[in-house]
Amino acid sequence: MAEGDLARIKAVFDEVLEPWLVELPPDDLAERRAGSLRQRNGSGSVRYAFGSTARGEYLEFYAFHRIWGDAHQRVYASGEVEHLDVLGTSYIESDDAEESRRRREQMHERNRRLMEELDRAGLREGGPVPMSFEINAHLVTGDRDLETPDP
Repeated sequence: MAEGDLARIKAVFDEVLEPWLVELPPDDLAERRAGSLRQRNGSGSVRYAFGSTARGEYLEFYAFHRIWGDAHQRVYASGEVEHLDVLGTSYIESDDAEESRRRREQMHERNRRLMEELDRAGLREGGPVPMSFEINAHLVTGDRDLETPDP
């Protein structure tokens, strides 16, 4: 990747996350190293990793904030931004209990697949994963049903 491509990725990343007062560390960018950043004076956290597809090299990030919600994007060397799926935290209940169960299971399965994708992308590397993300992931994948008592 050319120097200008790295600069473009950094500029887009820094612009997107500017309200969080974070900047992509130059060493991580130069070495294409996965990492994490904490929102300055806030509760947000962002994980990032580098990769490539037929469309070119990119920086992928997953930002999570307990109030604003999640964002998951890829910033390509061209400056193009691809918006990706985030963990779902709700579904529409139905008057039919079986339909509600089916919808809940669909959400959990989608979230389980997304967690696998985040792992493959390296977005859980680069230091400890915040507990708030782990708890949220645990709940939205259906690994823990809040209505079932602990054994």
